[in-house]
Parts: sequence; structure tokens; C-alpha cells
Amino acid sequence: MNRRGGETSGGAQEFVVVAEESAGVTAASELESRILVWSLSETGAYTLESCDWRSADSIEYIRLSASQFIENQLDLFYGLFSEWFNLAEFPDVKWQLEPSETAVFLKAAGAPDDTDFRSIENYDCFSSFCAVIRHRLDQRSLGQIKLAAELFNWTIDCGLFLADTKAHAELRVGSVEEVAPFLLERILNRLSSNAKHRNPAYQVPPSDFEQRFLPLAPVLGMLKETLESADWIQNQLALRIFFWIADMYKVEVENEAG
Repeated sequence: MNRRGGETSGGAQEFVVVAEESAGVTAASELESRILVWSLSETGAYTLESCDWRSADSIEYIRLSASQFIENQLDLFYGLFSEWFNLAEFPDVKWQLEPSETAVFLKAAGAPDDTDFRSIENYDCFSSFCAVIRHRLDQRSLGQIKLAAELFNWTIDCGLFLADTKAHAELRVGSVEEVAPFLLERILNRLSSNAKHRNPAYQVPPSDFEQRFLPLAPVLGMLKETLESADWIQNQLALRIFFWIADMYKVEVENEAG
């Protein structure tokens, strides 16, 4: 798979043939130009996950998808962990903002325009970051949507840093090259976690997820190594296999959601 032609090792050959046939109707250039939106929310009580992709000109769809996830998760996580978000220390606040966003942040915090950011912890930083995230989404550009997602991830991580919880929320928006490694890592982590928590004393049948992806573990490992190379996006075989896997995973998380 590390080679740029249509060759691969014998053990994965059958898989590759199926992947190529499945993606063959789509030009590699079209695959490469897709924008991926992957979201994950885990609270302990439930897991909400979604992955999708659109052409680069589908900005409004991408914005709505990102916006809905962000708004729902900000409300949910603040409702569950408000005491931690209120007590959280958000480091280097000023450096998380673009100069044009400072006024948005201070207004949402109820702080004077000349507030010294060294004393910003005296104000409601969580609500202020939420306002900046919404401001970025309102710009309706892919670059700003990506920045909104990055600030959302940072805000959730900082807010829960001291909390005794494994709750987590994450949103990735960007090119295939940017988002594919995160999605593949998620699939591999799920396989590893399931194996770790499976008790051999109980003959519990494998889940649908395990039945679908465990046979592909060697190929997933090969693909992970390929994605770690700087120019992997030029590898048409890896690109097609990634989308073949991503499409299977999209169906799986949709089935899990019911």
C-alpha cells in the first residue's frame, strides 16, 4: 500500500479488489477534494458519533452539520458539568482569539473593552468562547468552520481537564488529508478497546462492529502506516481504500444510532 501503483501484499489483495471496484466509479481527484466532517461525543451514558463528507462547494451543509453538533454538545456538556466549566482555567485566552474576535469575547463575558486579559478569569470565559465559536460559524467559510471546530475541541478539553470523568466531545472538519488520520485512529481504538474489555470466560458473541472490522485489522494497520507519510494523499490506492473503510464505518455508526 505504500507503493503508488495498484499493487499490494497478497493478504490484502482480495480486499483491495473490492475497494477498487466500490470506489472505481469515483475519480481519485474527486475523492481527494472531499471535505470530511467527523464528530464524536461520549458522556458515559451514551455515545453519539457521525461521519460524512461533501464536495468543497457544499459549505452551507458543512456549516449546518458542524453548527448543530457544536450547539447541542455545548448545551449538553455545560448542563452535565457546569461546575467544572465555571471553575476551569482556560490558559492563554488572548492567544486563542483572532484580533477581530476580542470584542466578541469581551462582550459575551460582560467585561469592559479595556479589560486586561491577565484578569480575564474573573469573567465567564466559557460563555465567551461559545460566543466566539458561533461568530466563526456565522462567517460561513470553510476556514472559519475549521477554526470553530478547533476552538470547540479546546474549550471542551479545558473545561473538563480537572473533572473526574471520561466524557469527551470532538469535532473534526477539513480535507481528507487532515481528518482521515483521526477517523482511522478512532476505528483502531474501538477495536483495541473492545478486545481489552472482552472477558474470555464469557462466550459473548462479537458485536456487529467487530464482525465487520476485525477481519480488516491487518489492512487497517497498513493504512495507518501509509497515512503517517507526508504525501499519502497522492497514493490513489490508499485514498480509495480509506473511503471504502470510511463508508463502512459511516453505515456502522448510523446503525448503532438506530
